[in-house]
Amino acid sequence: MGVVIYSRRDCQESAVVRDYLRSLGVKFRELAVDRDAVARQEWDDFDGQVTPLVVIDQKRIVRGLDRTRLDQVLGFIGC
Repeated sequence: MGVVIYSRRDCQESAVVRDYLRSLGVKFRELAVDRDAVARQEWDDFDGQVTPLVVIDQKRIVRGLDRTRLDQVLGFIGC
């Protein structure tokens, strides 16, 4: 499973999501949209509205700080 977090330096919610995924043992790549033009374009292509934006396997998207949705798409809870 490929997990990518699109984040910004000043986004506290991005830090919370990063720490939460680590606590679950989920490996991920973090791309800073405010420092990396390529990451910014990818983020824009997904929707580019909020950070954090978590993309799982290039198709499942979680916008913002939504632990319940993260748990659902990662398979930790049913739905």
